[in-house]
Amino acid sequence: MLFRNNPHTNIILLTTFFVLILVFSNICLSIKLSYGAYAKAPLSPYGPTINDDALTVEKITDTLDFPTSMAFLGPNDILITEKNTGKVMRIIDGAVMPQPVLDVPVATCIERGLLGIAVSTSLVEGKTYVFLYYTESGNGVDESDVDSFVDPLGNRLYRYELVDGRLINPVLLLDLTAIPPNARGEHNGGKIRIGPDNNVYLMAGEVGGHRTQAQNVIDGPAPNGLGGVLRITQDGGIVDPGNPIFGEGLPLNVYYAMGIRNSFGMDFDPLTGNLWDTENGPDTGDEINLVFPGFNSGWFQVQGFMDDDLLEREATEAELVYFGNSEYADPKFVWITPIGITALKFLNSDKLGVEYANDMFVGDINNGLLYRFTLNEARDDIFINDTFLGNTELLEDNEIDDPKENLPLIFGQGFGGITDIQVGPDGYLYVLSYAGSLYKILPISDSTVPKNQPSLSTTATQNEISTSQSISAVILGIDGDDSYSPEPIEIETGQTVTWYNGDSISHTVTSGQDGDPDEGSMFDSDAIIPNQSYSLTFNDPGEFDYYCIYHPTMIGEVVVNELKSSTPSISDNDEEEEEEEEEEEEEN
Repeated sequence: MLFRNNPHTNIILLTTFFVLILVFSNICLSIKLSYGAYAKAPLSPYGPTINDDALTVEKITDTLDFPTSMAFLGPNDILITEKNTGKVMRIIDGAVMPQPVLDVPVATCIERGLLGIAVSTSLVEGKTYVFLYYTESGNGVDESDVDSFVDPLGNRLYRYELVDGRLINPVLLLDLTAIPPNARGEHNGGKIRIGPDNNVYLMAGEVGGHRTQAQNVIDGPAPNGLGGVLRITQDGGIVDPGNPIFGEGLPLNVYYAMGIRNSFGMDFDPLTGNLWDTENGPDTGDEINLVFPGFNSGWFQVQGFMDDDLLEREATEAELVYFGNSEYADPKFVWITPIGITALKFLNSDKLGVEYANDMFVGDINNGLLYRFTLNEARDDIFINDTFLGNTELLEDNEIDDPKENLPLIFGQGFGGITDIQVGPDGYLYVLSYAGSLYKILPISDSTVPKNQPSLSTTATQNEISTSQSISAVILGIDGDDSYSPEPIEIETGQTVTWYNGDSISHTVTSGQDGDPDEGSMFDSDAIIPNQSYSLTFNDPGEFDYYCIYHPTMIGEVVVNELKSSTPSISDNDEEEEEEEEEEEEEN
């Protein structure tokens, strides 16, 4: 077992944690709405769809509780982790088994919980190992960090054995701190992969703002195992101890990559064995990276392409922190405006069509979109080829400056916030949604379920709105006070406004402005996915500011006037008679 916490350090961190709880009024119980990363796309009311008429989507189940990761034991046999319950559920032939194969106590504040799973079968020992990564509860009770302010024991990687349908014989392999310096239980990472070398790869986030040398802070504390990809043997040992990548001794000798802010997805290219990951930016710079041994992703000095200087820190490669044979490299693809990038998976199959074989598929949490990427001939960079439809010239720089540029990349939509993507033994693509659903993408010729109808078109949806009693408005995109149209919206008390999202990504209609202490207290739409709408009736007069929590520069206003009565009052009639009498006297 690696990385036991230092008791003295824990006392200091614990004290700091409780002070911050008092200051911020327990942010785990009441997350500020300005944290757009925590708003998740809902499922489309019409179900997920694929932008290929030869393919369809089948729903396997929708009864899971905030699922985070999945791993296949065999054909039609899947293990799935649930974030807040701490349960590992098993799905056999499409049916969720009534009892979990394991239930562990988890801390659950924000992004804590049961986060990652991987399966490995030892041909020598004849055993099936299941690796789990989770934030372990401090008192053995789920959610005690939220309900009772109990500190978690840590973010821990365990190895279990699958015996007679149960996970037994836990072995603690990695023990990382789960105490954040910013009092938010975020950025814990969690994905686990078994590499082509048969070793275990774990994605660890920087846990709520840790700033060590592993986050490229030159005068910061020594690396503590956070903010990177960690690699160990399946027994918890050091891989190639005589030739460490970053340096001798723990934790340097278990780092495979550093400088990673947070990630919810990584996978190995089936053709080259190269590791790729996704990385979440703060308010800019979501990334896809090629992760080589010794990779330094640049956080907290760099996010996105270094030359773009998205963080406005004017950092150079020379100003980053390097250990051993480490090296900085720019990402292979960047979203200037974050999408909440999550899962990443290579389709090592031609079951969806030879044109998709070995392509990279990526999901997001904000929009419920599934993206497809192709690699160049050397498979060391992303290359958008002629199999994509739409304006691909805008993607030649491998950067999305305007969210509408992502349209050629969208392979599917309507999944809700995507938490994992896997390829089954059947060669089909499986998509897991935080909303509790698991889907399978397959050729329509192989399906026994009628194909979903495509999402409503812009015109159809807007026509529905215009023929209703609502006052229609359109969400145009990220453009300051021109993001919503009309602006302002003027109505009378009792009228309803319906906002239709005409953009290619999700937005919200949230009362107030970014940073207001009461933002979202009057109304909040949550994520409005593309081609969907949100309606609200205003019964009180006044001026109501609103904005998008994903993109705080998007602002609007609803002006509600008092409803004027159509029937003249008695006092109005008296005033009219007096005016008529005065006019007659003047004429005489």
